[in-house]
Amino acid sequence: MRYGIISDIHANLPALERALEELDRLVVDTFLCLGDIVGYGAWPNECCDIVRELDCICVRGNHDEAAIRPGKEQWFTSGARACILWTREILSQENADFLRALEPLREVVSDELPLGITLCHGSVPDQDFYTTTAADAVYSFQAANTPLIFFGHTHYAEWFALGADVVLPMHQPLPEGGSCKLKPNVAYLINPGAVGQPRDGNPQASFAVYDTEAALVEICRFDYDIQRTQEQMHEVGLPEPMAMRLSLGI
Repeated sequence: MRYGIISDIHANLPALERALEELDRLVVDTFLCLGDIVGYGAWPNECCDIVRELDCICVRGNHDEAAIRPGKEQWFTSGARACILWTREILSQENADFLRALEPLREVVSDELPLGITLCHGSVPDQDFYTTTAADAVYSFQAANTPLIFFGHTHYAEWFALGADVVLPMHQPLPEGGSCKLKPNVAYLINPGAVGQPRDGNPQASFAVYDTEAALVEICRFDYDIQRTQEQMHEVGLPEPMAMRLSLGI
């Protein structure tokens, strides 16, 4: 089984379209989505439509929740708040219902993976929690029922690995992409990076492919039309800093 893992699309249609082109070339059997389909970008309905058509297993992100839950945006920065209020105005009822139906935590079980995979947005116990350090990662390892966890939210491509009798997990950032070979008796917490708004200093978009037979997770970085995304954000009146940061990967 080969899983295509996408996260933090943030209504960035050019990035999502390029991600799916690359994933089609790499050949995957099914998709997993770690949330934040909307927020920041100018194509929330188009991105929701595509994710719905993928018929993938998907969890809810904090921006997905804010799009359908008034009051949640009060926790956001001013720029993020302006984007989500705009998103709320143009989101179709069908897509609002889709986001409302998402759960914050999902477990994937297949015949090839009797122990399964846990999907979450920020962390296993809390979708809003930013997992950025080895100490942060411990919360998810302690709360999960599976040895493999995929998460998003930070927009950093990276992985954490926790072996037996180890207090703090190993941490491996992958801002340029790379691979993680899964070993027996080791638990993994892996972030595929952001499709729509990378923040690890690399403006290239990011996704992951998990090959169960090879026990390998590959994080892939790829170029997309950033200028097109920025122009559309300007066109609809979204905050300028939200568009400019895409060129910097911050």
